[in-house]
Amino acid sequence: MALAGGVALAVPLVGSRLASLASALPDGRAPFLKSVNAMGTTISFRVEDDIDQSSADGAVTSAVNEINRLERLLTRFPGGTDVCQLNLSGVLESPSPDVVAVIQKATAFSDGTQGSFDITVKPVLDLLQDYLNGQPFPTDAQFESARALIGYEWVSASANDASLSKTGMGVTLDGIAEGYILDRSVTVLRSLGIRSALVNLGGTIATIGSRANGDPWQVGIMDPVDTTRTIGTLQLRDQAVATSGDYENYFTPDRSYYHVIDPFTARSPLFSHSATVVADTAMEADPLGVALMVEEPAQGMKLADAFPSQCLVYTRGGDILTTSGMKGLMT
Repeated sequence: MALAGGVALAVPLVGSRLASLASALPDGRAPFLKSVNAMGTTISFRVEDDIDQSSADGAVTSAVNEINRLERLLTRFPGGTDVCQLNLSGVLESPSPDVVAVIQKATAFSDGTQGSFDITVKPVLDLLQDYLNGQPFPTDAQFESARALIGYEWVSASANDASLSKTGMGVTLDGIAEGYILDRSVTVLRSLGIRSALVNLGGTIATIGSRANGDPWQVGIMDPVDTTRTIGTLQLRDQAVATSGDYENYFTPDRSYYHVIDPFTARSPLFSHSATVVADTAMEADPLGVALMVEEPAQGMKLADAFPSQCLVYTRGGDILTTSGMKGLMT
């Protein structure tokens, strides 16, 4: 618990689906609080601006509408529009500008991480999802067939069309679209005058400004080995934080197969339990966390230095590695 002016504030946890904030502000005002279910998770808003509740509700409702719009475009699951159609047919005429922006950013990020982040790992995720749905565990041959379909360089996107150049390929934007959607919700809030807020999208968090009393927003980093505790608390202003880990969305009981896939092996990487990234935007933090899970930890920290962000990696050996600036953000 963090104390602000004598009023307890429950610290939200990055990587957690259970974050909550107490309602009282130090000056006695009531912040605006709202939670909605979207994108398969809970999205919570806390607005501390000195505005009436109706105005805050209108701003948050607009942000939620934007989240719902983008989810329909960017999801790989049935019921989606653009990305779902791209995966079904291998080509998409006149894609939404949002889809083009995310795919282009994703492929550029793949270049920047030497392929450790790759949106074309969908065939592997499909194999593992079939296993969850009752099929036998994939064979080595099936994994190798899926690996042959992985390659971000075979994806293209422009205002005219988006395409996949290999039959059987598919893209999943899960590792970057969540950040994009969170950033867009923040943009909507800012455009409507919000200057002090925290948005928690299933444990990926973006902050607007500082808290009402000028203090930074405090966000706890969950311990991936013991999820009842934290390993530190971040002090954030106008920043976003995302965590990738092996402890929430996994396919096998021993968590050796989970939602992060190494594009080079078509298996889940087993170097680290979690990687937390603080950046100016969620779209920057989200995919870098995935890439750091794929990389061997020491190499991952070298990779992190090439990006304008701060990172923490919790290895499977129990070590905690940080970039130099991350320690300055933590208590």
